[in-house]
Amino acid sequence: MKSQEQLPLRYSERVAKALQDRRAVLALESTVLTHGLPSPKNFQVLELLEHTARENGAEPATIIVLDGTLHIGMDEPDKALLRSKMEHETSLRKLGRRDLPLAITQRQSGGTTVSATMLLAHTAGIKVFATGGIGGVHRDWAINPDISNDLITLAEIPVIVVSAGCKAILDISATLEYLETLGVPVLGWQTDAFPAFYSMISGHRIDSVENAGQIAGIYKSMHSLDPLPRGILVANPVPADAEIPASEIDTHISAATQAAKKQKISGKQLTPFLLSYLAGSTLGRSVETNLALLKNNVIIGAKIARELT
Repeated sequence: MKSQEQLPLRYSERVAKALQDRRAVLALESTVLTHGLPSPKNFQVLELLEHTARENGAEPATIIVLDGTLHIGMDEPDKALLRSKMEHETSLRKLGRRDLPLAITQRQSGGTTVSATMLLAHTAGIKVFATGGIGGVHRDWAINPDISNDLITLAEIPVIVVSAGCKAILDISATLEYLETLGVPVLGWQTDAFPAFYSMISGHRIDSVENAGQIAGIYKSMHSLDPLPRGILVANPVPADAEIPASEIDTHISAATQAAKKQKISGKQLTPFLLSYLAGSTLGRSVETNLALLKNNVIIGAKIARELT
C-alpha cells in the first residue's frame, strides 16, 4: 500500500470494513459507468457487477473520482451524486493515471480507466482488479503511435488484472509483443489461447493456468524474485454462449476504424467512438457480449482475491 498522506482518499463503509477485517476486496473501474453505457443501464450494470463480486466472496470496490476525491468503493450517497452529475453535466472526464493529480487539484469528476484504477487500487492495498478489456497498441500504430498507458502501468504496478484480453479494436499481436518487452506475465484462465474480447480466440498462444491458487502462487513468487514486481494480466475468455466470432466482428471493427479516420477522431475519444459504433452496427449485440464478459471477469477476479487474502 502506498503512502496516503495528503491524498483526498475516501473508502466506502463496506470496503473499509472488508480491508480492516482482511477479507477479499476486488477493484472495479468506472469508465463503464461514465463513458461505456447509457443511463440507467450503467447503474443497473454496476449493481449487477457488485452483487456478482459479493456472491463470489469478494467485496467490490468501484473506483471513481468525484469532485477531486478519490473514492475506493461507493456508498449510496456517492452513487446518487454520480447520477446527479450525469443528469446535469454534459460529460464527466475519462481519467487515466496521468490525469489524477490534475483532477484532485481542480476538483474534477470522472471515471477511472484501467491505468488509474490500478494505481488507486494499489494505493488502497487492493491486489486484484476485474475489467472488460485493457487498452493496448492501436491499429496503424506504425503511422500513428497510439499506445495505451495501461501497458506501462501493468509493468510498474503490482496488481493482478482480469480481463477478456485487450479490446478487439486494437492490434492484438503488437499489444502482446509490447507486454512481452515490458516483462508483464500474460496468463490464460484455463486456456492457452489469448482471447480477443468479443471472441474466445485471437490466434495467439499464451501460458495457461488452471485455478486461482496457481495465480496466487505466481504473484507471490514474482514478489520474492523481482525487486520491482509488476502486474499480471489474466486473460479470461468471454463465455461461449455470448461470443461474437472473430470473422463476424472484424467486419464491424474495420468499418468503425474507417469511420474514425474519416471523422479524424483520435486520442481519448477514439475508443469510446469505436465501441459506440460497434454497438450500433451490431444492433446492440456487442454491448450484451461486453456485459457477459464483464460479469465473467468479476467472478474470476473474486476467486483470485479470495485466494490472496
